[in-house]
This record gives sequence, C-alpha cells and structure tokens, in this order.
Amino acid sequence: MLKFVLTLALASVAAAELSCEDCSAIGTAVGTEATSEAGIQGQVEFLMAGGICNGIPAELECETNFPAFWAAIATALFDPAQGWYAPQFLCEDLCAKKTFMKTPSCNDCVTRVYGSTSYMADEEIQIQAVASFIDGGFCTQFGDENVDACSTALEIV
Repeated sequence: MLKFVLTLALASVAAAELSCEDCSAIGTAVGTEATSEAGIQGQVEFLMAGGICNGIPAELECETNFPAFWAAIATALFDPAQGWYAPQFLCEDLCAKKTFMKTPSCNDCVTRVYGSTSYMADEEIQIQAVASFIDGGFCTQFGDENVDACSTALEIV
C-alpha cells in the first residue's frame, strides 16, 4: 500500500480539481486497499524493513507482536468508511462545494492522496491520532492486562 501511494506521489506534479464523487471513489479504494490482507502485509514489511522494532524494549516483543498490532492499527486507521482516507475526511472540501469534471486525471488522484498522506506525517497530527486511539479504547481489544503495553506501543509506532 505504501509503495502504491509513494509511486503515485512520484508521478504528481500539479492537479485540477476532482469532483466529490471521484474523490469519494478514490478515498474508498485507497482505504479498501490499505485494509486488505495484502495491503496490511505490505505495510508491515515496509515498516519492519525500516527498523520499526529497533530500540523497542524487549518486553514488548516487537518482532513477534508488531504484525498483528499493526494490522489492528491499520484496520482502524484506514477503515474505508471511517478512517483516514474515508470520503468524509479526504473529500470534505470537495463535497462541500460539489464541483464536477468530466474525467479526473491521474495527477488529480495523486495530489489528493499524497497531500493527505503528507498531512499524516505531521508530528502534531500523529500525536492527535495516538490520543484518539488511546481515548477511544483501542487498546482494550488486546485485554485489560495489555492496555498499558498497547498504549506504550502506540506512542512508539
């Protein structure tokens, strides 16, 4: 998935406006891919190769636990209906003004997805996302005995 987004980003130069409908279709497709088994596996491989477990305390057993932990994060974070790329978030500005084009270009899609992905890289946005996961009870799915470890791991990831 990340390779897909990065490939799209490299092709981007400038973009015209997408319609609400086109943007919504793109957001849903990206969210669906990002939460698919293959998409999550690609993200795990990318993050593991990038050294996500380097320096992680041994008691968190990152090498063993990270793939399932990331799958839970990615499933919530990129959920096509409520996640990062969900049309209500990715396309909010477009759908508010309801612009229409005949056919969107590849650059239209790339610019929208890459811009949203770049926004996700902002440290303050990451802090807010982690707080939302913790405050929303995300870690309870791993059992009450693992909530503290999960919260620590969210801050690391």
